Amino acid sequence: MAMSPKLELRQRQQLTMTPQLRQAIGMLGMTSEELGALLEEEVGKNPLLAFDGPVRRHAPAQQPDGFPDGIETIADEPSLRERLYRQIQMSERDAALAGVACALVDELNENGFLATPVPELLARLKVGAPVLEQAVRILQGCEPTGIGARDLRECLMLQLVESGRMTPEVSALLDNLDLLAHGNYPALARRLGITLAELEAAIAILHSTNPRPAAGFDIMSVHTVVPEIIVRRDGNRGWLVELNPEAVPRVLIDETYAVALNDRDSRDYIAENRTRARFVVRALDRRARTVLQVAQAVVRHQFRFFDDGIAGLRPLTLADIAEETGLHEATVSRVTRGKYLECPRGNFEMRFFFLRSTGTGNGTDQPTTAVVKERIRQLVASETGSRVYSDEKIRKILEEEGVDIARRTVAKYREGMGIPSSSRRRRIRT
Repeated sequence: MAMSPKLELRQRQQLTMTPQLRQAIGMLGMTSEELGALLEEEVGKNPLLAFDGPVRRHAPAQQPDGFPDGIETIADEPSLRERLYRQIQMSERDAALAGVACALVDELNENGFLATPVPELLARLKVGAPVLEQAVRILQGCEPTGIGARDLRECLMLQLVESGRMTPEVSALLDNLDLLAHGNYPALARRLGITLAELEAAIAILHSTNPRPAAGFDIMSVHTVVPEIIVRRDGNRGWLVELNPEAVPRVLIDETYAVALNDRDSRDYIAENRTRARFVVRALDRRARTVLQVAQAVVRHQFRFFDDGIAGLRPLTLADIAEETGLHEATVSRVTRGKYLECPRGNFEMRFFFLRSTGTGNGTDQPTTAVVKERIRQLVASETGSRVYSDEKIRKILEEEGVDIARRTVAKYREGMGIPSSSRRRRIRT
């Protein structure tokens, strides 16, 4: 059968993304620094567009009360200093005590040791010895393990206890590091009352530790970011969420140039730039309203964090915020990328507040994996020589606190954090 060509007319609808719409969407995903650069470019080439007031570049955010200078800075590649600040902020509810611990970070030497004499620290920080000791323990609870140690022995001990390798032989060896340096192993074995094989095994364990926990980190690298959202106390009623007016430059339409060139030949040029200027102003306003809308929804979901710290975090997804705000999930993703929120606990990228659930239980208010791990760490840290919690005991405590979790999940989280079993912890503590 022969086929003959024919002409058909079909009608279909297609959404075409204009360059303006594409740029408006792109502005949602820009950081304040990227947006500032874009606006400078727009103002430079559009005579009808002007900055509303002076342009501030990279101004530091307001410092949270109780924290030392520099706490407001967050790096794209966080330095060791910033990593420690973040860990302290998330683990310690007492702002004053966290401030002392953060101040100790600035006292660390290049190896990560806290070598400043205690009397000097007490005088400089204006705190008592018990508070200083608590702050040291908070710092030493951070990663990498061994950070904040007062000397080499304490540094190695912290790592060995954390990994569950503190045997009696290793403990005795730690007390005789000066003799180990001489290399006379037979004499050292006799001194410790152990065999040469036991001594060699203890030395091998000691060699597996890191005597310089700060090695490989840039302690003081700083990259300042400006938070676009500020969260502060609203009396006793809750938390107030507002835009930071210093974060993004404001622009307006300036008709001075249009009036000066009020002639027929310039009308098209003026009209084109006026249209472009109006688009930029509208897009900037729409971006600000969208960022604020998403931030308010995030704070409503995670309000417990601002009171209780990391223990107050709850599961939250982009889809949850999209459903509440009526925005598309992709829009929420763009808005939260690279945007920082400042609160009394410090600066946090908005993505920080999106966490998955533990995946256990039937309730919708199950805490996040990070919160459960932190609670397990706190329980282990509170143990004494006569009271060591088994995985089953930890499970029961968590169950009483409203966390439905299996014993094997407790064990998995514990092992993932490098915490030894209860039997090994009991041997270490007795």
